[in-house]
Amino acid sequence: MTDLLIFEESLASIAGVLKDFPQLRVVCWQAGGRLTIDGQPVAANDVTPEIGWISFNLLASGQMKSYVDTLLRFHSLRWVQSTHAGLDNPAYRQLAQKGVRLSKSYAQSIPIAEYVLAHALYHFQGIEFRLEAQRAADWKGFRFRELYGTRWLIVGFGHIGRRVAERARAFNCHITTLRRSGTSDAAADEIVSREGLLHVLGQSDVVVLACPENQETRGIVDTKFVRAMKVGSLLVNVARGGLIDDQALLEGLAAGRPGSAVLDTFNDEPLPGDHPYWSHPGVVVTAHTSNAGEGTAGRSCQQFIGNLERYLTGEPLGDEVDPASLLKTS
Repeated sequence: MTDLLIFEESLASIAGVLKDFPQLRVVCWQAGGRLTIDGQPVAANDVTPEIGWISFNLLASGQMKSYVDTLLRFHSLRWVQSTHAGLDNPAYRQLAQKGVRLSKSYAQSIPIAEYVLAHALYHFQGIEFRLEAQRAADWKGFRFRELYGTRWLIVGFGHIGRRVAERARAFNCHITTLRRSGTSDAAADEIVSREGLLHVLGQSDVVVLACPENQETRGIVDTKFVRAMKVGSLLVNVARGGLIDDQALLEGLAAGRPGSAVLDTFNDEPLPGDHPYWSHPGVVVTAHTSNAGEGTAGRSCQQFIGNLERYLTGEPLGDEVDPASLLKTS
């Protein structure tokens, strides 16, 4: 029998499917650390959780740290599926240090890609201008810029970056991606390594940050980065706030490099009320919600069940993360 430790509020969404795994015993975890099986309290000494799931409900509850602290107490733990696309939370490093296998999520890649395209269209179409004209009952128009033929640089080409590329290509945009390996990819028109970054920035109309935050990417948007950007370009950050040097970006915006920025993640969250981004005319601020599509939770459940079946049958896990990438992150 294999024990799964699951947040109690997440059980209802997959309870029916779990019946297909007779070799699985479900141990429910409640806020505060109380454990139950079939509604009956059990002692920690009576269970041996081998599998954990950092579910959408768990993240929404704010109880992730407490749940992971419970997981870390069990030497039986072997694998944890996360609903995070990026595993930069210190809890994942702790799990990796114990030799626990970790899988990241692809569930949010669709809404994040739609978020990027929505804001790119908003920017290029001049939607704010149109709304202001309507509010003023002012019958006027302007010549807007098309997405057609624009050049995009996508920094990071995992599930999110690739989804963005697929959608931008539907508008006949040219896609360049920055990849550490520099190897080719059918979803991109061009691949560049870090050495070619500054040159490509000067050609890019849209720059999308969709990479993990680690030693190599932290603070990548610095003074050199923004000074190399194309005048009037658009920067979209759906990765992590730590990728951006805020002062460098503000100085870049003042010089028109980039012309505008759409920011969904920040160094400090919630973003302090007195932060310059809130009132900056060239910045759109959203509250780290680019992933909040109505289908995200359902896809997260599907991914967990798929990987659960693979784990129980000894097959390779989908989206498993190399623990070395977490252990070298400071």
